[in-house]
Amino acid sequence: MTTESKNNILIIDLNSDGMRLDNFLIKSLKGLPKTKIYSMIRKGEVRINSKRAKPMSRIQLDDLIRIPPYLSTIKKPEKKSKKMDLEWIDEIILHEEKGFLVVNKPSGLAVHGGSGVSFGLIELLRRHRDQKYETLELVHRIDKETSGIILIAKKRSTLRRLHQYFRDGSIRKTYQAMLLGEPDEETFVIDQPIRIDRSNKYRKSVIDPEGMKAITNFKLVERMNVASLFEISPITGRTHQIRAHAAFVKMPIAGDNRYCTQEDIIKKKYGLRRLFLHASEISFPGFIDSDSDYHFKADLPDDLKTVLLNLKSCNQTNSES
Repeated sequence: MTTESKNNILIIDLNSDGMRLDNFLIKSLKGLPKTKIYSMIRKGEVRINSKRAKPMSRIQLDDLIRIPPYLSTIKKPEKKSKKMDLEWIDEIILHEEKGFLVVNKPSGLAVHGGSGVSFGLIELLRRHRDQKYETLELVHRIDKETSGIILIAKKRSTLRRLHQYFRDGSIRKTYQAMLLGEPDEETFVIDQPIRIDRSNKYRKSVIDPEGMKAITNFKLVERMNVASLFEISPITGRTHQIRAHAAFVKMPIAGDNRYCTQEDIIKKKYGLRRLFLHASEISFPGFIDSDSDYHFKADLPDDLKTVLLNLKSCNQTNSES
């Protein structure tokens, strides 16, 4: 259960259990003067489980705190996920066996906490699952804004094996992306070295002859007049490689606020609310106890499918007019 506002009722979660009432209200009602908060308590406008309270009253888990109805805007404290809140994680696990998980990460969720992010996919998985018998570790990373397949190792030996596969190029990844504009060729390869520009506050990856080798294969799937759907296969695995290479050929990914410097018609007219980049497939060799290679796929999420339908519908209308 989380601290939330429902009909002027605040429900106490674990993170607020044991706090003084006045301190809890100061934290929850951001922007409201302390004098107003103490006045409300003194007048009996704030109740704990329907009873009058004092500023120093201690609140407990699942207490119901009633506040005056005229307080229409309440800043909610950051939600802290507990195991009971994380059942949705089971729904994004595409495959599981004794050595690893294949997860279909949603857009907007970082793969790990840090840099202002309190938690990420790996922390949520560890919290949700029993850590007594397994060690969960990220095998690789994808951007926070990118959706799609990511591998999670459950055993150290599997982690080492998959890392070796990445080093020797045995793991193949395919992304789907909507690029702005139309290409001159249906297939092409971008072989341009990349380095991270640490002087930039966004830490963008830039093309630099002194950077690290980076190669990306692009294959056209469908032209849509103002944009083009591509299958993209990175041969190397540099930070923001696909995004930087797409921008290099003047066809940035739709919804890319960091690398797109031109008008984004897909965001403006077709309902796109995120980066149109999805890790759709991954394949790698089997292990010693496996008879065949592994191959996993994740369909485009519904929000990106909707954008595609909007584009196709508009293209069809234009062709008929």
